[in-house]
Amino acid sequence: MNPQAEQARELVAAAERDIVTFDVLFRAAEAPIEATLFHAQQALEKMIKAALVRQGVVFRRTHDLVELFELAAAAGIAIPVSRELLARLGPYAVEFRYLGVRAPQVSTQEAAKAIASMREWIRLTQAD
Repeated sequence: MNPQAEQARELVAAAERDIVTFDVLFRAAEAPIEATLFHAQQALEKMIKAALVRQGVVFRRTHDLVELFELAAAAGIAIPVSRELLARLGPYAVEFRYLGVRAPQVSTQEAAKAIASMREWIRLTQAD
């Protein structure tokens, strides 16, 4: 088996775990939005990384969704989520999980739509 394809599959499987957690939190009215959006950010990050790995694009260890988006664009990979939304979701990886930091406005519905778009896209692009 192709090691890049296997690593991409592992990243997608990890993203699916984040999506399950996002879905549970999305349905729980009492769930903190920072925790919910953390899992949205993580799912999107892993799916973008899967696409990059699959195409042999080397990237540094990062949670920066914009950086990953730009690497994908430079490699001719068209991510189906806007750079602007990724820029707003990116900080939920670390910064906005702590008290006293104001988070950018991202609705859980926006995040759910982005996840659904990426999930469908990754299924189509990662098929062998």
